[in-house]
Amino acid sequence: MFAIAFLNPMLLAALPLCAVPIVIHLLNRRRYRRVPWAAMEYLLAAMKRNRKRLRMEQWLVLLLRTLAVLFLVALVARPQLGGGGGLLGTRTHHVVLLDDSASMTQRTGSTTLFDKAQDRLRVLVEDLGHRRGGDVLSVVRTSRPTQPDLWAQRIGPETARRVTTIQKEWTVGDGAPDLGQVLHAAVKRAAEVPDAARTEFLLVTDQRAHEWASEDDKPKATMLAALAAMTGDDRLSVLAVGGQNANVGVVDVRLLDRLTIAGVPANLAVDVQNLGLDPIPAGSVAVEVDGQSRVSLVVPALAPGERVAMPVGHTFHQAGFHRVEARLEPTETYPLDDRRTLVLDVRAKSRVLLVDGQPDEEDGETFYLQAAMDIAESGIEPVVVTESALAETDLASFDLVWLCNVQAPSPLVCQRIEAWVANGGGLVIACGNQVDPGRYDELLWRDGNGLLPAQLGEIGGDPDKPEPATLVGREHPVCAGVAEVMEILVANVVLVKRWLGVVEDPKHPPSVVIRVRDNEGPPLLVTRAFGGSGGQVALFTVTADKFWSNLPSTDLFVVLCNQIHRFAAKRADQAGDNLLPAGSYRLQIDPATHRADVTVRAIGDADERTFTATESPANATPGAPAAPQPLSLVVPMSELRRVGPYEVELSRHDGAPDRRLFARNAPTAESRLVGFLPSSFVRLYPNELHSRVTFVADDGVLGAERGEGELWKILAFGLLVGLVLESLLAWRFGRR
Repeated sequence: MFAIAFLNPMLLAALPLCAVPIVIHLLNRRRYRRVPWAAMEYLLAAMKRNRKRLRMEQWLVLLLRTLAVLFLVALVARPQLGGGGGLLGTRTHHVVLLDDSASMTQRTGSTTLFDKAQDRLRVLVEDLGHRRGGDVLSVVRTSRPTQPDLWAQRIGPETARRVTTIQKEWTVGDGAPDLGQVLHAAVKRAAEVPDAARTEFLLVTDQRAHEWASEDDKPKATMLAALAAMTGDDRLSVLAVGGQNANVGVVDVRLLDRLTIAGVPANLAVDVQNLGLDPIPAGSVAVEVDGQSRVSLVVPALAPGERVAMPVGHTFHQAGFHRVEARLEPTETYPLDDRRTLVLDVRAKSRVLLVDGQPDEEDGETFYLQAAMDIAESGIEPVVVTESALAETDLASFDLVWLCNVQAPSPLVCQRIEAWVANGGGLVIACGNQVDPGRYDELLWRDGNGLLPAQLGEIGGDPDKPEPATLVGREHPVCAGVAEVMEILVANVVLVKRWLGVVEDPKHPPSVVIRVRDNEGPPLLVTRAFGGSGGQVALFTVTADKFWSNLPSTDLFVVLCNQIHRFAAKRADQAGDNLLPAGSYRLQIDPATHRADVTVRAIGDADERTFTATESPANATPGAPAAPQPLSLVVPMSELRRVGPYEVELSRHDGAPDRRLFARNAPTAESRLVGFLPSSFVRLYPNELHSRVTFVADDGVLGAERGEGELWKILAFGLLVGLVLESLLAWRFGRR
């Protein structure tokens, strides 16, 4: 089946002009009068003998002149072949990829970009119905790449109406699908359609630079792979539907501390970024805690791409879940990123494990540590164990571990501590006369690959000649907010009698905070990061009691212990409670305490849904007694439709309330509304891919204006040949 259409069908009204040469020919025959003349008799006799040849010559010239007029009319009407098969055309598979990501919620006038994209899709399908009857059509939304709304359907009279009906059920999402991955999946799937000789991919999108170029101004890897996977005559047409380049958004609300404790001031930050190409004036952002406490922060004028972090302090007086919300002044174009929520699980106390290596000596090694931590303002709950009990202690319930004059942990304990720190835990080592430097270096230094910040050496110092200390790391996180106080106290209060020397390896340089004597003296406090999850290790080269220095008996010790706790305590994992549209909220439920049905409701909104926790197959133990197994609750964020805080209400068997919180935020990648120019595609992508991609502007037209299936070249060539041939024949016949 094939179809033929005309881009300028109104000009077909000129087709009667094809009769003009015929009329002229007939008129020319009638304008002569017959006049008998004796001399002409001989000529007439000759003409009668050649009449057949002359008549054929006249008809040939007349035919060429008529065809010339016909070709001229057809040329300006621009006929176009469509449809599949046969001599006149090949069947094409048109795969329309409709971008329904969060950035398509941008408003332009009284409508959104997604509305414009749907209108463009409607026009496109109607045009294909007129031009490409018999071709194949597929429609895929980028949020559902594996679930096409229409796949490999033959284009016919009802296609446009069917697509219009399907569109009524569509809503724009707030996710951030990778268009390169979506295109790659479509290319792979379209290759399995046997009814089409070629595939035309049509991407209806707001054409943002983020989808085509990486942060370091290189081709987006996924898009590059998708274009490279296209074969033969496959092509991609990018249909832009406009967009806004200017945008400022709240890109993050984050906790600066490693964890939050009830009654202890928490440090947070609100990050605001100019995501457009133009400078923006100063504005404001409002910060609310639990929907009550509200402060307004001034956002300075921002240059293009500039990001500013505005600090916020707050004290949570009760343990449990709390929410912190930041809102920009509302904007009309893209309000989705003007709001961001952070959910925090505030602890009642932070547990710290103190391992006493000499518990029988007077008050033990941890007496001053307990005194410094066991105050209400610290929010710390110290737990003391002996070195022998360390092997049986579960580290998972602690945020920080102190090894105080511990001779040498066993290899098995060292492995456990190292794995715990590598997973984000914090370790502090206080030296003493019982510490075995050789064993520590063997088990915990390991040529710079272990936990120790530096290799241990020999004991130094003279108890009869104590030396002062000096603060050398004012910019170290341990000194954050109290650097001036610490500098004064360290220099004027601390006296060091003895210390355990360390070897500062230039290949593995530690961060030195305090030194003995002067800026070049032996280290007293050094730190080192360990592992990729934020684990921290601090080393005191003096004891945690007063045996080697007076530090534990000074006011500085209280400040220093709390600062080290803020610096090294295990960071609370907030990722499970602060999610993007592509994530899922997960919770383990004890069926002995809670029912399986869980209510999830948006705070400040009527949106409410019920999810049912199910038993995970991994929890079932074959042959085990029929004991209640933990239930797994999974709440996909894709099934929720608004951003902000959500409340999870668990139904307890005893009727007592049990509520939790999580936040659903918009993806920051979708806030980058800067457009992608065709010239950038030519600059970034390989030359062999340039012919496969066509960018069609917001007001551009696809298909016909691109010359797909047009016959104008054939018609123009035919017209030229016909005119030349008619002139030659007329000249030739006229001479005879």
